[in-house]
Amino acid sequence: MRAVINKNRQKRLTVDIILLIASFYFAMLLVGKPLVGSQLLIPCILSFIWYFTSKYTNLYDDFRTTNFATEFVELLANISFQLVGIGFIYFTLNDNDHVRTITGLYIVFLTVLLGMKKYFIKQWKLYNWLTGHDIKNLLIVGSGEQGITFFETALKNKQFGYNPVGFVDDTFTKEKSDKYKGSLCELENVIEKHDIDELIVSLVEYNEEKIKSILRVADKFAVRVRILPEYLQLYSSKFRMDLFGNLPVITVREEPLEEFHWYALKTIFDVLVTSLIFIFVFSWLFPIIAIAIKLDSRGPVFFLQDRWGKDGKVFKCIKFRTMVHNASTKKNDGRFFQTVKNDKRITRVGAFLRKTNLDELPQFLNVFLGDMSVIGPRPHAVQHSIESKEQIENYLVRHLVKPGITGWAQVNGYRGETSNLFMMEKRVELDIWYIENWSFWLDVKVFIMTVYNMFKGDMMAY
Repeated sequence: MRAVINKNRQKRLTVDIILLIASFYFAMLLVGKPLVGSQLLIPCILSFIWYFTSKYTNLYDDFRTTNFATEFVELLANISFQLVGIGFIYFTLNDNDHVRTITGLYIVFLTVLLGMKKYFIKQWKLYNWLTGHDIKNLLIVGSGEQGITFFETALKNKQFGYNPVGFVDDTFTKEKSDKYKGSLCELENVIEKHDIDELIVSLVEYNEEKIKSILRVADKFAVRVRILPEYLQLYSSKFRMDLFGNLPVITVREEPLEEFHWYALKTIFDVLVTSLIFIFVFSWLFPIIAIAIKLDSRGPVFFLQDRWGKDGKVFKCIKFRTMVHNASTKKNDGRFFQTVKNDKRITRVGAFLRKTNLDELPQFLNVFLGDMSVIGPRPHAVQHSIESKEQIENYLVRHLVKPGITGWAQVNGYRGETSNLFMMEKRVELDIWYIENWSFWLDVKVFIMTVYNMFKGDMMAY
C-alpha cells in the first residue's frame, strides 16, 4: 500500500512540475522573450525549489480529511517560495529585461493552473468517495474515547473516503459491541481478513510493548498507522519543558501569541486585512446592506451587544441587525436565548446576512478599535459566557487571546446554535487548539476557508 501511496504522490508532484514549467513558458511567451541560454535553467531551478518546499509543507500528504481550502493555503505557501526563488535567480543573473512582468505572469499562471487542478481533482475524489470508490478500510486498535469518536466521525462523513471496519481490543465494551473484531493478538488475522489500509491506535494507557507489537504487525502488512495519544493526561496537547535553575518545569499550555514578534505579525495581518475591507468593501456594500435592513423592518441598522473579549474584558460587539427590533435575548427562565433554526425573531434580510456571514462585517470596526482580531475564538454574549463557564471545563482559556470575526471552530462546522453541550465543548476544544497551535499560515487558512464557506453556504448558519 505504501508503494501505491508513494507512486500517487510522485504522480501529483510530476504533474505540478509540468504545470510549473508550462507557467514559466507561457509568461516568457507573452512578453516575447526567447527561452534560450540561461533562461532554460530557470524552470529547472524553480522545479528543484518546488520539490523541496513541497516536502517541507507536506503538500502531497495523503490524509483524506484535508479540505480544498487547507490544500490551497499549502499551495500558496509553496508559490510564495517560488516568488522569492525567481526574484533571487534574476538578481543573480543580473537580468532586468521584463523581469517584473515575467515574475507577475508566472505567479498568476502558477496559482491559477495549480489551484484549478487541485480543485477539480478534489471534487473528483469526493465524488468517487461518495459513490463508494477508492475507499480505505480503517481499523481502530484500542478502546480510547478519541478512537470511538474517530470511528463515528469516519462513519458519518463518507466524504473522507474511509470505511471504518471496527475495533480490535483486549476488552469488550458496549460502545463497540457490534463492530468488535477480536483481541490484539488477532490483529494479523483481522488485517488480512478485512484488507485493512489504515490503523488508528487509541490506547487508554501508554503501553510501550503493545505499541511496538502493533507497529510490527502493521509494518508486516505495510499498513499506515496513526496514533491518538490518549495516555497524555495533561489538559493541553501542547506543552513545553524548561529549566528553572536545575529544576525541570513543564509549561502546560504553550501560546505562540505570547511572543511579541508573533503578536506583532498577527496585528499587522489584522491591520492589512481590515484596511483592505474598509477600502474595497465598506465603501459600496455597507450602504446597500443598510438600505436593505431599513426597508425590511423598523429599527436601527446596527446591533450592539456586550461580549467578553481578551481576559474577560467586556466590549461592544457591532453587527448588522438581523432580528426584529427589541427582540428578546432572554428566555422565560432568565437564561440566554440563543438563535435557533427557523428563529421567528430573524428578519428576511437578516436570514440572508447570517447565511452569508455578512452580518459580521461591522466587526471589522471592532478590529480597528483593538477589541477583536480578524481570526480568533468567536466572542459570546456576556450572559452566554457566564452560563457556559460553569458547564464547560477550560471555557475561559479561549479568552487568553482576542476574539475573532471568524475562527478555527467556525470553519470546521461548529458555529451557530450551541444548545447541545457536546457542540459547545467541541467548539471550546477547537478554540483552545487554535490558541496553542497558532501560526500566520493558520490565520491565512481560516480566512480563505471563511471566504470559501461564504460562497458555498453553511448548514449551521442561521
